[in-house]
Amino acid sequence: MAEHEGTDLEQAATSLLLGSLGLCQGESCLVVCDADRENLGATVRGAASRITSKAGLNVIQSPGPEGWHSDTLARLEEEILGHDVILLITSRSLSHTDARRRAVREGARLASMPGITEETLLRAARADYQKISERSRRLSDILSAADTISVKTSLGTDITFSVSGIEGHADGGLYVRKGAWGNIPAGEASVGPREGTAEGCIVVDWSMSTIGRLIEPLHMDVNKGRAVDIRGRQADMLIERLRPFGDAAFTVAELGLGTNDCAQLCGLTLEDEKVLGTAHFALGNNISFGGSTSVPIHLDGVLTKPTVLIDGKPIIEQGRFI
Repeated sequence: MAEHEGTDLEQAATSLLLGSLGLCQGESCLVVCDADRENLGATVRGAASRITSKAGLNVIQSPGPEGWHSDTLARLEEEILGHDVILLITSRSLSHTDARRRAVREGARLASMPGITEETLLRAARADYQKISERSRRLSDILSAADTISVKTSLGTDITFSVSGIEGHADGGLYVRKGAWGNIPAGEASVGPREGTAEGCIVVDWSMSTIGRLIEPLHMDVNKGRAVDIRGRQADMLIERLRPFGDAAFTVAELGLGTNDCAQLCGLTLEDEKVLGTAHFALGNNISFGGSTSVPIHLDGVLTKPTVLIDGKPIIEQGRFI
């Protein structure tokens, strides 16, 4: 990497540490990474060390084909406690783990960045998270007040589910209060379908967690809240990731709507799902969304140009907010 590029990356990391996480001198900051993201983790830790004297780096074992090893997660749950700010810079997500939940329960401010690249980090630092946070909160309030949501696309997505009594979530990129957490880059409003109610078809046309940019769309037939049939050239890759965790891993766990006008479609689901006007559905763990499916996997698939109807009224039409 050229020297000036490294400087740009360090400046981006510093901007996010100060602006999104509010890191201050004297606070304890821990960067957690695995071998696949160790260089980037070290860069972010270096930026943190110029803000506070209490900046550490914890390199954990990389996940295997079936995800994170239970021993790795158990050790991590103990090792990340007691820090004011935590950054998870890993090849696969730790967002939907007991370790992450316990850390924020104990008051840590936390940013999860599964699969993040240098290019995405640089773009993330340019975003106006005050505006994104406001936009995400307004949309989250709409999701919280809804009874039924329908999502349609020209490629064949046509799914309806109940969210009655389910609280929406806003991830706007400002994690300056104790126990606040989300992604970097941020920018989404999300809600969990009431378990067992989702019916129809989801067509993921852009990217999918652990696969990346899709060769062709993935078609998922959904019955009683679970994907019962997945088709497409890369369907086997997705099925093999989910199958070890049983039928529960095929639960439709989340609908998310992108709110970040600085994010770009790039094939990295972490950033793709934040792009303003996109939608994403996740399969797997839904504990963070008020459900009871506690499998150790949560995979997001991104749809472009969705039409989203709340109780029959469109709020997004072919990717454009109304």
